Amino acid sequence: MSKTIHSAQQYWNDRSDLFGNYYVKPTFFDRVFRKGVYTRVAVATKVCQEFPNSSILDIGSGPGVNSVTFIKNSSANKITGIDFAPNMIDYAQKFSSEQGVSDKCSFFEGNFLTHDWKNETFDISVALGVLDYIKDAEEFILKINKLTEKAFVISWPENGLRMALRRYRYTCPLFHYTENDIRNLHSKCNISDLKFVKSGGGWVSIAYK
Repeated sequence: MSKTIHSAQQYWNDRSDLFGNYYVKPTFFDRVFRKGVYTRVAVATKVCQEFPNSSILDIGSGPGVNSVTFIKNSSANKITGIDFAPNMIDYAQKFSSEQGVSDKCSFFEGNFLTHDWKNETFDISVALGVLDYIKDAEEFILKINKLTEKAFVISWPENGLRMALRRYRYTCPLFHYTENDIRNLHSKCNISDLKFVKSGGGWVSIAYK
């Protein structure tokens, strides 16, 4: 029997608590087999620390744990999180309040690609665990580039055993990239410096403008 296919929104809306626990209460399994999740957060946190008093956009902010990490470990003034799963937004708002940083955090439900950002820009933009579910990566990177003033950080999944296992387990479409794919996408933006960090199951790119 074939499995039911859900949208990424449906899939993650049902898993807000589970995903939050990957960060808040990681198990031994998480630390060993989801090591890439923690690597990409560490990379993004370091970039946030490089720009004092910055504004941050967290795309696909999920349960808000990463957003809180960025705020508490940098001098950032404010972080804005957008996620298409309403349960994730509820979790994020509650978590930031529990951590005492709700005054610096703003979370709202929306689709990054279709949301009207008007003339708003951010010093730093972060998209961790997002491109896994984006069909049009070119549209995404052009938009994140337009909204970002100083640097943006993106995690990219590669093909391989881990991706094959995810496709078996997950009930939503997944996408993967090669390093050449990532470089070609960034070439469409005015990037002065592009760095790569290898993480479990893919890469983290840091684009400086």
